Amino acid sequence: MLVVPRPSRSPGVLAPPPERGCLFATRRLRAAAILIVTAGAGVLGCTGKQDKPGEPAAPAPAPSAPAANEARDAGPASLAASGDGGPAPYAGPWLGATVLLAPVWSEMDWPNDSRHKRDSDRDSNSVRVGTLRYGERVPVIPEPHKKPNCPEGWYELVSGGFVCGKYVTLDLDHPKFKLARSPDVDGPLPYQYGANVANGTPLYRHIPSREERKKAEPWLFRPKKAKTDDENPYGNGAGGTADGGPIDPGADAPDADVPWWEREVPDGGPPQITLEDLQETGGPVSRRMVKGFFLSLDREVDGSGAKWWKTVSGLSAPFDRIVVTKPVSDFHGVWLGKDDATFATKNAPARRIYKLQVAFVLMHAKRYTVDADRKHATVADGALDRFDAMGLTDEKARIGGVEYWETDGGFWIRAIDATRTEPGPSPDKLEDHEKWIDVNLKRQTLVAFEGATPVFATLFSSGRNEHETPPGSFRIREKHISATMDGDSDTATAGPYSIEDVPYIEYFNAGYALHGAFWHGAFGFVKSHGCVNLAPWDAKAVFGWTEPGLPEGWHAVYATKENPGTRVIVHEKGPGTCNGPKIEPAACPNVPPREARE
Repeated sequence: MLVVPRPSRSPGVLAPPPERGCLFATRRLRAAAILIVTAGAGVLGCTGKQDKPGEPAAPAPAPSAPAANEARDAGPASLAASGDGGPAPYAGPWLGATVLLAPVWSEMDWPNDSRHKRDSDRDSNSVRVGTLRYGERVPVIPEPHKKPNCPEGWYELVSGGFVCGKYVTLDLDHPKFKLARSPDVDGPLPYQYGANVANGTPLYRHIPSREERKKAEPWLFRPKKAKTDDENPYGNGAGGTADGGPIDPGADAPDADVPWWEREVPDGGPPQITLEDLQETGGPVSRRMVKGFFLSLDREVDGSGAKWWKTVSGLSAPFDRIVVTKPVSDFHGVWLGKDDATFATKNAPARRIYKLQVAFVLMHAKRYTVDADRKHATVADGALDRFDAMGLTDEKARIGGVEYWETDGGFWIRAIDATRTEPGPSPDKLEDHEKWIDVNLKRQTLVAFEGATPVFATLFSSGRNEHETPPGSFRIREKHISATMDGDSDTATAGPYSIEDVPYIEYFNAGYALHGAFWHGAFGFVKSHGCVNLAPWDAKAVFGWTEPGLPEGWHAVYATKENPGTRVIVHEKGPGTCNGPKIEPAACPNVPPREARE
């Protein structure tokens, strides 16, 4: 029996009407999957919030964090009937994951390539259809089906699919279920995030003792050094030893055993180190971090006379080395035909745009009037701000070598100040109301369609330089509320990077995905390592609109033959891309082989 996950239609649950690291994300997800299989339940793995008038209801992959936590504390008690006399919300029973990633399978069996004990020697038809994560609960049929391949028993989810009892519990007071809060689905991001501010910061498996911390963070216990002339603005700057003596040119070179985070780096660049080098075994430190790594933060805790951040993955980070970050931009796209749907800026309130094409201002600009002969353009009253959105007519004019576009507000804008939607043709064999997404790399604009009808338009940032986002026709393969993206640098000018719980990921072509980017606000310009970066609000909205829908309580859902993903059509070429020493023809169409370029 092949089970197809059914998106929940419960109130508050999503129903059809979020930059670097994309090429490495699949590796990290696979590693996490292996981790839960081998370690089982012990794995730990300016305007503020705004509602979008006229936008379809924001997706809610799970109950809101406060509501979920209150319900979790209360247990699966009956909930009050809905106020409009309709059916009451689902009241339980609930199933909670006790690991970071618990796989949901289509059958009560493991896939053929699994290291688990199979139900029989026959080939398995079981496929992964989703994942659960601790802190999130899912409606369940509570009777376990015990089988040799899962002695703890398989649980059937109300939305479809099966989970082995090894990774889940019916007890919502289970400490491992409570290891982390459920994702926040009211705001633009599922979690709180923090940036590491110094090289070498350790991530501990548990809150360390003073002695453990003394070994792992020796800089905390060293006496302060006296300033030398080099550090003294009133010194002679001649240099020398700490006691004022001259430097011995025959002295030994710096100790090769000096930790990587204390070594001097030429020109002050990033440390030459890999992700593998950051891992530690046999002690309280799980791994160390490079300056600029991002963590997903669960809560503040006290211990061993210090304050700590507990991460969503269950590790502990020194509080003073983590700076809480918020989205760089609150920008969002526009749902067409909806009131007050555009992003409000300083000089332009939110308004309705009825149809394509849509222009987005990329920098502070001016309005213009153009004479009837299309020979003179004059600056008009009213400034334009970054991210202003406006409808366009079909009228264009070229004056003095500059192209102008007429807007639905009666004024004109210069093409060099803005970008515009220019979707390509509809895909083949498109059904009347089938959803699909057009990604124009040249314009850095995304348009969502239902059949031939455009419903949403926004800006994005695709791959920069040699990291061209490959064009083609694809389908969304899998969707994750969040997952970690990390990787080693492919150039000497950049070190490794890691971003925990990148929000609202939708993979459509190998490691390339649509996802939210809270760490930059360069939407409308190329920026990423290959993925299609969306502003957080947009990533969340698109995630809730596309197929497959995410069932209530799930952290990820996978497309199947019976439940295919939304089509994603990527076309054109990103500005300034396919330049650099690492470009390959596979990622850069019409680029000659490397040997022909050298």
